[in-house]
Amino acid sequence: MLRHRPIITILGLFILMACSSTVWDDVPTPIKEFISSYWPGASVSTYDERNDHYYVTIKNGASLAFDSGYQWTSINGNGVPVPSILIFNEMPRVYQYLEARELTSDLMSAENNPRSIILTFTDFILEYNKETSEIKMITQKE
Repeated sequence: MLRHRPIITILGLFILMACSSTVWDDVPTPIKEFISSYWPGASVSTYDERNDHYYVTIKNGASLAFDSGYQWTSINGNGVPVPSILIFNEMPRVYQYLEARELTSDLMSAENNPRSIILTFTDFILEYNKETSEIKMITQKE
């Protein structure tokens, strides 16, 4: 029985490695592209699909949610700033607003609702109204 122990251990390691590599394989291509654009080289620690929504957690980083059309609905940096290039690419109007006011606080989370996007930065919270393109500061920390 002891002679088979190393073989069982090696087989167990292969199974674990196969399981971890399939997490990325299970993620739909549009979500993979989104993650690769903003978190290049990152690995996915969890992926789940529930009620026509997709949930992904980047290892040591953000948690992301996507709707059935693969549009992001929420991003939580989990204490790590969300890459600012995401604001530049996904919300150019908000980026211009921040740049014009020299607001350099880190984006920590974002909620993409049907009518608005709520952005939580380190020092303040902004709301971007998609219908009117209006941007307003909801709160500002002192």
